[in-house]
Amino acid sequence: MIIYLSYSSKDQEIAQKITTKLEAAGHQIWKDKYFKKGDNFIQQIIDVLNDINIFIVIISESSLKSEWVMQELSSIALVDLSSKISRILPILVENCSLPQYLWNYKSFDLTTNFDLGMQEIIKELADKPSTEILTKSTKKRSYDSEITSLSESLRAGRLTLICGAGVSIGAGIPSWYDLLMILMESMMKKISNAQSISLENVNPNEFQQRYSPSALIIGKYLKSNLGNTFLLELREALYSNNPTSCEFIESIVELARPQRDGKSLESIITFNYDGLIEEQLKINNIQYKSISSEGIRINHNELPIYHVHGFLPRKEEIQIEEEVVFSEDTYHSQFIDPFSWSNLIQLIKLSQNTCLFLGMSFNDPNLRRLLDVARRKNPSRALNHFVIKKIPNSSDKNDTVDQLECFLEEQDANELGLNVIWVDSYSDIPIILNRIRNKN
Repeated sequence: MIIYLSYSSKDQEIAQKITTKLEAAGHQIWKDKYFKKGDNFIQQIIDVLNDINIFIVIISESSLKSEWVMQELSSIALVDLSSKISRILPILVENCSLPQYLWNYKSFDLTTNFDLGMQEIIKELADKPSTEILTKSTKKRSYDSEITSLSESLRAGRLTLICGAGVSIGAGIPSWYDLLMILMESMMKKISNAQSISLENVNPNEFQQRYSPSALIIGKYLKSNLGNTFLLELREALYSNNPTSCEFIESIVELARPQRDGKSLESIITFNYDGLIEEQLKINNIQYKSISSEGIRINHNELPIYHVHGFLPRKEEIQIEEEVVFSEDTYHSQFIDPFSWSNLIQLIKLSQNTCLFLGMSFNDPNLRRLLDVARRKNPSRALNHFVIKKIPNSSDKNDTVDQLECFLEEQDANELGLNVIWVDSYSDIPIILNRIRNKN
């Protein structure tokens, strides 16, 4: 077979040992860099497929930190995804995590016994015609290394949870577009002399498709027309379903519970206005402090919960100076001020802690900018943070489209400095959180 060997220049020695073994077994090895920077990677790979049979990828800490190797590898994986023939064979040469998009491929581990591992690789390649697909992995991903890393950060007091809308929706908090519709109905009632104009039969999904690009603009006019009653109307809409808790929130509370054999959760950053997490922490006698503006001090035994888009507790009096990021003007104010308390808090946690993102879509340009800044300032270029995502599952059962969506989402997350933990359903997320807490 003709094999292309992809590896970091720092792994030259182990690459040569692998080459020697494969050549002794009768294979021809390309291990000099074939691809050129600045050229169309995808087209280069398509061209080289006419000349080689297998891509062997050496996975190490060095290769995972190499932008060049990761670009080469992701391009190879993308081309392989669109092909009927699977030609990627990952080889682990150090104890590190295999990129998620390579998990479906059968990988080989050379870290414990190099010679035995090479025998298994040579056996896998033996007598394989170039048109035959390589063996796929049948193992179910356990995420042991990722969970161990998160658990170690928790016990060291360096774990921050960053929560989006997906955390509270399961408890009954309306989605963003449901909130808009509730407030629009209130606004229309107010400006039409209390004559109710019902939006009850409007489909939220259709509303989202129509108004998604201008949602912040709609928010601006809602805020303007509701005037002094805006915050009260928003809070009433927020708790209109009488939400209490859900398994997701309860697992976050358990993660926040003080540890006997280690430190506690360092902090929570939430983009949600609601106080459901606080309500459950209070029920469980866990000390916390809600922070939605600068200058608020916390005690050493309090878990800080930063509401970076504003905070509307269910029962407490709303402060007249309370600002929520709901409309275009407030969003722009936060975006253009690099020294706003909320931006600084997020940058500090992204720079100093391990952050676990929950219920996030990553459509927020400001968050993406902050992640990019933190990544650029990280000299190691390692993926220090984690996000839990649900595996795409299209209604038309198109596996290729699902795999492509999964691949692209993972590539985007990696470029922002995030490892992805994929789950089959949202109900699996509390299981992951409990494993982080209970990991020995």
